[in-house]
Amino acid sequence: MTAPWQFRSLAAALFAVCAGLAAAPGCSGPAPKPENKDEHKDEAKADPKSAPAPGTSPAPGTTPAPSVPPKTTLRDIDPQATAAVGTFLGALIQGNASPDALSGAFLRVVGKPLFFGGDKEKGYSATEAASWLKRTGETVNNFTPSHDQHQIGDVVYVRAALTSRLGNKSGGYSLRLVKEGPGWKVDWFSLASVDPDKITFPPAATPDAIAQGFAVAAFVGTVTADPNVFPAADRAPLVAAALTGELRKKWAEPFPSDAAEGRDYNPGKINTEAVKIGGGTTAITVTRAGEQLEFKVELTKPTGKQSYVVKLVKGAGPTEWLVSEVTEAKG
Repeated sequence: MTAPWQFRSLAAALFAVCAGLAAAPGCSGPAPKPENKDEHKDEAKADPKSAPAPGTSPAPGTTPAPSVPPKTTLRDIDPQATAAVGTFLGALIQGNASPDALSGAFLRVVGKPLFFGGDKEKGYSATEAASWLKRTGETVNNFTPSHDQHQIGDVVYVRAALTSRLGNKSGGYSLRLVKEGPGWKVDWFSLASVDPDKITFPPAATPDAIAQGFAVAAFVGTVTADPNVFPAADRAPLVAAALTGELRKKWAEPFPSDAAEGRDYNPGKINTEAVKIGGGTTAITVTRAGEQLEFKVELTKPTGKQSYVVKLVKGAGPTEWLVSEVTEAKG
């Protein structure tokens, strides 16, 4: 088992300090003898090719360089990420948010349908993505500053409140940023219409718990969103993106016309499932089922309370989690 990178860095620093003290006059033993240059004239010079190759162990007696922290480490929010959030939300309200602010993966989520050959090759339409951004911003009056934000490696999670233009009601949003190239890009953005004061989520302190909590919050917020705040046509791609491929196919197997437009789901079918689960929700309570990747989601509706179990599985990315199953809770 190797020591943590911080410890190895500290050990290397202490070694350097001790070595410096040992070399200082009067600090350790008698003064060194003058060097006899002839003693070393036959020694071979260091060969750069003899350095250990990447992925191999260093030569005995050498100190390895400190490793880079893993991409699943909690850290302070990058100020550039904070600035990117503010810029994106401001542009969204003003109606001029650009597709350039989105990650490649999120462009392929909201940049549909695809009608032209060039767009089909890229997997997204910048024009459709721009239209999605404009429509999404039209329902929002204002975003509030976030007090629930975390950075895990090169991923930032943000959840906060908003006021909608639908009677100035309170709602919320979920936003995820990823480091893509030199800057930060929006990798997820969804709206919720349930008042944040009526939403309860379990606390999360570890990287996995934070990422999993975001996945559940984004999914539940999207399926319970009032269509006047988050129109059905605009939330459909996000509901689809929150699911595993297997569940997406089970809920909304695409028609040939969907596949021709670049979708692997049918928007109408997936919205039907979303309404079936979350329609009319006025309050949300989420609890975690022990250490398992299961969450009990209790939704309060005009007809009473309805509970579901939402299961997650690991996605492709180091901090990505997807909904693999949604079933009604028993008892």
